[in-house]
Amino acid sequence: MTVQSITIYVYGRVQGVGFRYQTYCWAKKNKLLGYVRNMNDGSVKIVACGDNEQIAALIHWLEEGGPPGARIEHFLPQFCETEEMADFSIRH
Repeated sequence: MTVQSITIYVYGRVQGVGFRYQTYCWAKKNKLLGYVRNMNDGSVKIVACGDNEQIAALIHWLEEGGPPGARIEHFLPQFCETEEMADFSIRH
C-alpha cells in the first residue's frame, strides 16, 4: 500500500455551509488522515493522506459536489510531501 498526500483548494460556496465539518466526517469514515481549514480568500484547504483508493474516493466525492449545502465551482488538487499525521482534524 502506497501512502500519498494531496493538498486540495476548494472554491465556491464552501464557507458557512458546514463544509469543514462534513468533510471531517467523510474523511474519518473513509479513514483518511490530514485536516481541513478555511482560508482567508474564501476557499477551503484539504490536506489528506491515504492510499490511492482513498485519495481517488475523496476527489470523486468533490467532483460529485461534496457536502450537501456546498456549491463547488472548482478545486485544485496537488500531490505534496507526505506529512506524519495521526488523525483527521478541523483546523482554525
